[in-house]
Amino acid sequence: MRLLNASLLAAAMAFTLPVSAKPELAPFSLLSFGQYEKIEQLTIYGDINQDIVVLAENNTSTSDADLFVIDDINEDIDLNMLIVSVSLYKDLNDGMVKR
Repeated sequence: MRLLNASLLAAAMAFTLPVSAKPELAPFSLLSFGQYEKIEQLTIYGDINQDIVVLAENNTSTSDADLFVIDDINEDIDLNMLIVSVSLYKDLNDGMVKR
């Protein structure tokens, strides 16, 4: 019985912790179909062989933004570096996308 109570307590605590979701990748055209506030612009540097979306997701995961848009992608072959510019947006639509 004691093990069951500990499991229930652990489950209850997991559901009461604050949840922070990572921003999602969105196409730039989505910004025309609702209200979004640009809150930050980042320039991210990574290995030239790294996946662009994974690089962007990993570097925006601590943001309070709801979505991000990839603005520009550049490579520096001499330095073996990938340079990604992203914009972070807050969704102001309250779950409703308006046309």
